Amino acid sequence: MFERKRAEKENEKLQTQLRQAEKMEAVGTLAGGIAHDFNNLLQAIISSTQFILLDVDKGSSMYPKLRDILSVSERARELIQQLLFFSRKLETQTKKVNLNRMIEQTMVLLERTIPKMIEIRAHLDRELWPVNADPVQIEQILLNLGSNAADSMSDGGKFIIETKNIIVDEEFINSHFEANSGAHVLLTVSDTGHGMDQETIDHVFEPFFTTKEVGKGTGLGLASAYGIVKNHGGFMTCYSEVGQGTVFKIYLPASEQVTSEAEPSEKIKDMGGGETTGGTETLLLVDDEEAIRGMVSGLLERFGYTVLTASSAEQAVETYVNRSHEIDLVIMDIGMPGMGGHLGVKEIIQFDPKAKVIIASGYSINSQAQKTMEAGALGYVGKPYRLADLLDKIRTVFDR
Repeated sequence: MFERKRAEKENEKLQTQLRQAEKMEAVGTLAGGIAHDFNNLLQAIISSTQFILLDVDKGSSMYPKLRDILSVSERARELIQQLLFFSRKLETQTKKVNLNRMIEQTMVLLERTIPKMIEIRAHLDRELWPVNADPVQIEQILLNLGSNAADSMSDGGKFIIETKNIIVDEEFINSHFEANSGAHVLLTVSDTGHGMDQETIDHVFEPFFTTKEVGKGTGLGLASAYGIVKNHGGFMTCYSEVGQGTVFKIYLPASEQVTSEAEPSEKIKDMGGGETTGGTETLLLVDDEEAIRGMVSGLLERFGYTVLTASSAEQAVETYVNRSHEIDLVIMDIGMPGMGGHLGVKEIIQFDPKAKVIIASGYSINSQAQKTMEAGALGYVGKPYRLADLLDKIRTVFDR
């Protein structure tokens, strides 16, 4: 009788976890689509502002206002990045790393940003197995968890990061639907803040869910952390009690051997870009958004390029076939109706194996973009791209 009730309870728990996983998958798909659309809108805003800046003197009263638009656009870009983390539309750039080293580097940033009345502690297993991880994304997880912990400890407290090696066995999997068996590195992040009730815990990883005041948070920090962990083949749990604090446990699959340690992530460049280099070649710019075609082609022309445009992959292929002798490089958006950028690039390269192609995507380097790179594209820029980044990528491809 006892065993039957226990089995029924375990089955009910697994069913709840399954429903939650299905809901998160559906919300992730929606979030990825929204992020893609917002990236296109943001690309038009950024390109238009940069175009105007080229004609405005730095001493003009309009110049700082335009720079403010770019700064706000950078913030919007960061929010979209977090949506893409959650939706798992960002390809991880992984390598075998020492997680302890990454934590120690990130703690330096946390100590600068978390209020000094909060004590930061680390208990790190010095025999820790390596993991395959993207250092930038793992840093993002730690910073998000640190920020949330700080918000929950306005009167001070303790923020603790721990690591250890564990083996996930069948017994553990039976009570954790998303778990995979085998060797894992367990990253535990806990705080002594005000904690959460069960209803809050049930929604804590959903995008835009927040208990903060309006304007105090986006509700994307934990959602993006959840997406990053899933994209690394791991899983993440949350335990909390009101008045006691919160514990997040992140399970990452261990890799087989140690190689290089993680390097600090690069900071995002200024949206305005630094020194830029143009050219005199002829480019074919392909994008289904008229505003983006107009603004980006205008910017490229200001830097010396001759720019042809196409509103679809079909039109791009036709244009390239008819004018390949004068087109030096194609900039192709991936996410377009009809044939789509992926097939468009393949047809262009089949026609001319020496064709130079750069792809652009609001989804960052997802599987479709990766396939296009493997088909012969020579470069990638993620929307919304900065003018300086696009110009640098163009010159990099030409200078190969």
